[in-house]
Amino acid sequence: MTATVALKEGPTVDLDEMMANAEEACEFLKAISTPTRLMLLCHLMEGERTVTDLADCVGAKQSLTSHHLNRLKQAGLVSTRRDEKFIHYRIKSATAEKVVGVLYAEFCAP
Repeated sequence: MTATVALKEGPTVDLDEMMANAEEACEFLKAISTPTRLMLLCHLMEGERTVTDLADCVGAKQSLTSHHLNRLKQAGLVSTRRDEKFIHYRIKSATAEKVVGVLYAEFCAP
C-alpha cells in the first residue's frame, strides 16, 4: 500500500515517489557541494573545456581538477569527448545547467 498526502491547494502526492525524488535531489546536491565543483560547472556554462583549461580557471592542480570532474561525471552532470590526446568536458545535465544558472545569478553576477 502506497502512502499519499494531499498538499495545500494541490494534488495528492505519493510519499514513496516523493522520498525517491528527495534522495535523488540530495545526491545531486552532494555532487555539487564543493566550491571547486561549483566553479567548474560555472566555467562549463560557457562551453566545452579541457582539464588544463579548467584547472587554470579554478586555480587547482590538474589532478585535483580531474578528481572533481570525475565526481561530476559519475553523478551524470558532465560528459566527455576525446580529441586525440585531450579530453573535453561539457555540462550534460539540464538540471545542473538550470541550478548553476540560478546560483550564478544569485551569487556571482555583477
